[in-house]
Amino acid sequence: MDNNLKNTILRVKYEPGDDLANNIWHKITSRNKRIIFLKFISFSFIGISSLLGLIPMLKILANDFAQSGFYEYASLIFSSNGMLASYWKDFAYSLLESLPTMSIILSLGLVFIFFLSLKYVIKQIIKPARLNSRSGRGQISLSF
Repeated sequence: MDNNLKNTILRVKYEPGDDLANNIWHKITSRNKRIIFLKFISFSFIGISSLLGLIPMLKILANDFAQSGFYEYASLIFSSNGMLASYWKDFAYSLLESLPTMSIILSLGLVFIFFLSLKYVIKQIIKPARLNSRSGRGQISLSF
């Protein structure tokens, strides 16, 4: 059976077409361009969404600061002369307790997501420029 298969393959002598390598290279580059474009779109969407979500979150954060009494405690730093020096530990604890921690964490999380997605969007823009400079074209192309 193995000899029969071997003889059949030797008789056929398959030779690839002239443009097989070009077709394979074209498929690889088109797939890479499509992946870059999808990453660009998804990271842009995530970045814009986090930036738009940051606007109401900052309003909520400002409202939470006003409701928690943080401003009143912080104003004591400038208004009391010698009282703050003697009770600084209690004052620091009161100031820390009045911080709206959940609002701060959520706001910083949205800022982090925005900057992270901005970083990845910039990477997706620079990646095709690097590929074009390596291929010898020497020009920046943002075609997807």
